[in-house]
Amino acid sequence: MKGAFGYVSGRPGSPIDEVRFAPNAVTSPDGRFTLVFDGDVASPESVLAAYAAHGKRAIESLRGAFALGLWDATERTLLLARDPLGVRPLYFATAPGKLAFASEVWPLATQGFVEKRLSRRAVASFLATGAVAEPDTILEGVSPLPPATILTYREGHARSATYWEMPIEPRRPHAGAPFEAVLAEALSTPTTPPRALDERDIAEAIEALDQPSTSFPGAFHAAKSAGGAAFSGLGKSALFPAVGRVLRFSALLAAGRSVERAYTELRSTTPPNELASLVSPDIADATLLPVMIPEKLEPALARRALLPDRALAALDLANDLRDMALRDADVASRRLGIPLRAPLLDRALVEHALSLPPPRYRLTLARPATAPFAAWLKGPLRSFAERLLLDEARTRAPFLDVPAITRQWRHFLADERDLGAPCLFALTTLVAYLKSHDATI
Repeated sequence: MKGAFGYVSGRPGSPIDEVRFAPNAVTSPDGRFTLVFDGDVASPESVLAAYAAHGKRAIESLRGAFALGLWDATERTLLLARDPLGVRPLYFATAPGKLAFASEVWPLATQGFVEKRLSRRAVASFLATGAVAEPDTILEGVSPLPPATILTYREGHARSATYWEMPIEPRRPHAGAPFEAVLAEALSTPTTPPRALDERDIAEAIEALDQPSTSFPGAFHAAKSAGGAAFSGLGKSALFPAVGRVLRFSALLAAGRSVERAYTELRSTTPPNELASLVSPDIADATLLPVMIPEKLEPALARRALLPDRALAALDLANDLRDMALRDADVASRRLGIPLRAPLLDRALVEHALSLPPPRYRLTLARPATAPFAAWLKGPLRSFAERLLLDEARTRAPFLDVPAITRQWRHFLADERDLGAPCLFALTTLVAYLKSHDATI
């Protein structure tokens, strides 16, 4: 079992009577507390000792990335917690009197807690953006624990509380904060550019996926080449969005779009009308993406107390970063057995970064390289894509309109502008994912 995993059950309204955790769980010397821990902030033993002394305040004060499940045998209570920025994922599924949790989505299906049935809204968000947007997961019945959240499960009932909020309105930076040094260190790490992947590379990456992602093949193979350094700059493109992206977001807001609509349009790689022509109506109807909007963001924008640059940074931290880059990095690191470090996503550094004047670092940051989907599809992946889209999609993905996809594929091959490449790559990935994971919808 990868990472954290646990299961508790009992009759609703009664104390939990069955508890099961991953073999890597650690128990306190007195036998009261058992912890499964996935993170880089401390040792499980030190977390247990701190919790025994200070309770939930010990979890709230943890620095860095973590996800954990903690069982209190005296109180017959389970706690789940996730780090403030959601660097480490944690998923859970519930049934009457039961709760199971894991660091990945699929163990909850393979262990029989949920069916291998895909969420329609998750499929829609993946096809629209290349990633499954929280608060959904690719599997029906599985939910992510939100970042900065502690969930308490007792007598078959769950309640949750948030212990940290992302700062929205700019404030004076803390004196002497080490942000500049950490940023300089992250920027000095060379970024591995996307390389030409072949069918074997893509198949290997899809086999390793937990949830579908069009950016994962590049991240996975970059990690194989560069090790943990492949992810050392996680967060910098979210904290300091590229100029062109900021300008487009500002223009959408100026045109009267709501924050939700503007950000949805900015994130989408496939226009809704294009996607609707390729999928069944029940998928097309779910294409309005879920957007996590920090509570104070819209009022601050309306009062002009927040610039679009910092608003976009806050939105990316709460959405795109978590749904794509962090999830890719976590799964790739887990599969390859390399450490995952995200120094820019320490809560104190994020608070400092969001209060900095927008132009201060932007010019030092290169625009992130994008995957060359068109070159891959017209080159080394052409036969792979054609086999999946024009043949196997008929049986693996009956919600897809294969004749319409065939027409789009032929138009794409003949068009030098490479229109539709992100959508076609997402469709290829999805069909391969369904085949690899033996899933239905």
